[in-house]
Amino acid sequence: MGRNGSVISAHDFAQTYDGGAYADSWDTVEEYRKIMRYASKHPQKGSQAVATATDTPRSRIRTWIDEGGTPDVIRGLETAQEYGWLEAEYSDPEFKGLNALVANVFSGGSIAQQDYRPSFALNHRGKDSNVVDALKLTGIDYQFVHIDDHDRADEVRPTENAPVLGRILATLGAPVGQKAKQDLSLPTYLDNAPEDVREKFVYCYLENRASKRDSRNTIRFREQRSESYLRSLTALIESVANGPVTISEKNIHISLEATENLNLGTVL
Repeated sequence: MGRNGSVISAHDFAQTYDGGAYADSWDTVEEYRKIMRYASKHPQKGSQAVATATDTPRSRIRTWIDEGGTPDVIRGLETAQEYGWLEAEYSDPEFKGLNALVANVFSGGSIAQQDYRPSFALNHRGKDSNVVDALKLTGIDYQFVHIDDHDRADEVRPTENAPVLGRILATLGAPVGQKAKQDLSLPTYLDNAPEDVREKFVYCYLENRASKRDSRNTIRFREQRSESYLRSLTALIESVANGPVTISEKNIHISLEATENLNLGTVL
């Protein structure tokens, strides 16, 4: 958790970056801030003088002082703050969008391992998919991408500052890289989240994974995930639906009572 009720910790977000000279990237943040505070009080001093005064290797700070350079982690923090993501609380529109995007990474999207750029498959609702509204709530620009492959859906992708958004989603618990090769766990922020946050996560998940009802008017979908993940997901859906949800050989079956309680008419 972040400070003052915010959900995202700036420290945890910083950990998604390479610390460079430091094993812990947060040390880079603290050193940069210390150096720049000193430099702002002594604008006439160059990097060598600042390095001597602060007992810091000149090689580490030369670009900051002499060239106006900024570490990637600092730029990321500043960008995330500009969008209001680091300060967002459960009830804020920005977090509501982020929560929906995390659900979409689990159920129909991905975050690239190499650069943290997220992409999201459009579901059966096309450009009316919930992920589009979620991106709007975060305030980030996006574009639709046609995928010339019959086995894959078209996608929507953030454009400017996409890697920063991907790092924010990863900080919230969204998986990075190929999900099939990971032992996934649902985000821990859901444990103490308000009911509307948990409900939105479930609705977004089901819109992507459960595109239709079966002959009994109940919902069934298949997840090739670990037993622990399936149990956690089942428990989450059951808590939101207030009705029986069961697992059978990687299939999640939402009972008629739970299906009716979910009131998914506008989703499925």
